Amino acid sequence: MPKIALFSDVHANLCALEAVFDKLEKEKPDIWVCLGDIVGYGPNPKECIKLIREKNAFCVLGNHDAGVAGLLSTKHFRNPNRRLIEQTKEILSEEEISWLKGLPLTIENPDWIAAHASPNDPEKWEYIESAFTVREILSKIDQKFCLVGHTHKPVLASEKLGVVKMTEGYKYFINPGSVGQPRDGNYKASCGLLDTESYNYQNFRIEFEVEPVLTNLENLGFSRDEANTLMKSV
Repeated sequence: MPKIALFSDVHANLCALEAVFDKLEKEKPDIWVCLGDIVGYGPNPKECIKLIREKNAFCVLGNHDAGVAGLLSTKHFRNPNRRLIEQTKEILSEEEISWLKGLPLTIENPDWIAAHASPNDPEKWEYIESAFTVREILSKIDQKFCLVGHTHKPVLASEKLGVVKMTEGYKYFINPGSVGQPRDGNYKASCGLLDTESYNYQNFRIEFEVEPVLTNLENLGFSRDEANTLMKSV
């Protein structure tokens, strides 16, 4: 199953997730991999969980998922997101929360290992943003590909400095960026497609409607300023 649809940090943003799925479905992936943080920040956790489960996606636990599932104290989150996480617990059914709680911190097979943060210490929720840290992680895994989310910024990096283009014989660190709340200065939803057979990776940026997301947050009781803060849209 060489073609892998990669997506991460959906953050209950249904408009963005639907746009991403529309794009990735056209690429006819063999499997889907979600790198955590399905919930938090956004207004539609139930609908996003439903769509992701319908894809039979491999999913790892993100820190926001852990917060909603009661595995991580809400003191680790700032308002207005802390308030939204508490509301998310009320929006979701017991079965949906149980499903989140059961997500693994890592998933691995002979070709790739997936985690929300560092696969070495996934429960520490480390933000991997330096080339040194990337190379250190790659040196400690046996797989060809390390798939990670959490930073909301797309990255493709190899184990060797200066190797930019994906080439067989090297290990690679891939972060597909964020579906629901990009933080790299580009508001478009981010996702990726990895072909492990042809050694090719494509990152996609997809437009989505932001206004319905902000309106749905307002319907949950957040002000427009709070909604903009949650979605990083200002």
